Amino acid sequence: MRDYIEYFTRTHPFCFRRRFFLLRVFIYLFPILINYVLGGVFFITAFRFSAAGSPEILITGTMAMWAIIYSLSSLLVGRIVHEKNAGRIITRAGFFLALVSLGFVIFPNLHLQYLWIALTGIGTAFYCTPFQVFMKSFEGKDSASGIVFSTAMYTASWSAGLASGPFIFGILDWKTGFYINVAFSLCLALGILLVEKLRVGMPVAEHNPHKSEIDYGKYRDYAWLGWLGAGIGTATISIVRTLEPKLAVDLGLAKVHAGSILALVSVMQVIWGLCWMNSKHWMYKSSAAFLGGLGGLAGLLLFAFGKTLPLLYLAAILYGSYSGYFYFTLVFFSLVHPVKSSRYLAINEAVVGLSGIAGAIGGGILAQFTNLQVTFTVAAILVAISSLYRIYILHKDRCP
Repeated sequence: MRDYIEYFTRTHPFCFRRRFFLLRVFIYLFPILINYVLGGVFFITAFRFSAAGSPEILITGTMAMWAIIYSLSSLLVGRIVHEKNAGRIITRAGFFLALVSLGFVIFPNLHLQYLWIALTGIGTAFYCTPFQVFMKSFEGKDSASGIVFSTAMYTASWSAGLASGPFIFGILDWKTGFYINVAFSLCLALGILLVEKLRVGMPVAEHNPHKSEIDYGKYRDYAWLGWLGAGIGTATISIVRTLEPKLAVDLGLAKVHAGSILALVSVMQVIWGLCWMNSKHWMYKSSAAFLGGLGGLAGLLLFAFGKTLPLLYLAAILYGSYSGYFYFTLVFFSLVHPVKSSRYLAINEAVVGLSGIAGAIGGGILAQFTNLQVTFTVAAILVAISSLYRIYILHKDRCP
């Protein structure tokens, strides 16, 4: 296979660039695979505890356990990952996650899920930061020409995976879902090995088809603003992902609807990620922060007070638009820095993990001592406050 591709490249003048571009797009299949695994784990563990009548803190504790291990592991990975070893780290993470997925099936005790969730946190941490370093290596080191493309593709692809996980697990028997997790984890590991072999000797920077005239070096370093927005955003999305199954059980909704509503949140992230593929500077505009925050506020209030299926699906559409905004800007503001991107990406994953802990534990305690309406309303207030601050900063700075 490789010999054929090498021959085809040498004998056809445009094939080298085409081969590079195809590889550059193909790598975004991997976030779909890994986030299918993660989305399925998030949904089915919370749903199994909800269906068993467990207290809210045990339900939300599933994501808290993942987030604790994930954030600590991400800080470790950030110290060791670089472009040369990123592929090897991802491959090992794929094999590890395949074994963990088997553990869910072989040892299905409800409370043993916490062990497997913790191990999933390790596996995903050893994938996420290395993959972002890996994908940036396809864009060259001397410019930010492909950063918007990479951010959009990454946001769309991992969101597609996170959408499909709850949806498929909502339809299938949960054990079948985990067998699919095993297969996808192995596909991730083997696929990275294939890409590493095919890209040998390819001069990345000379074959970048997405050259941008924008010099992002003249913009402010807003990585910290991405961390703030994603910190609040991830805390609220952990509440949505862990308590929406509980809300569905309380309202008597079928498991397929519970999974589909969560899937729709991520589908909106896919849609917006693709829409932003060729965008240039809206990330620095206060008007975008206003619209994103408004969607998050409205979506969470609908989760709090909407009692019908159409309203809950609308809540997912609005909230998914907000989560697409804060996740896109989180990755973009870190990738765009010419020197500190690897460090910033590791901090991104730690922020996501720590915020997931705060949201899951705080949301679980609040829901247990009050109710779901109060919990979603408090989340909406947090989104409103953080969005107003972001709007203020972006309006005050008025970046070019």
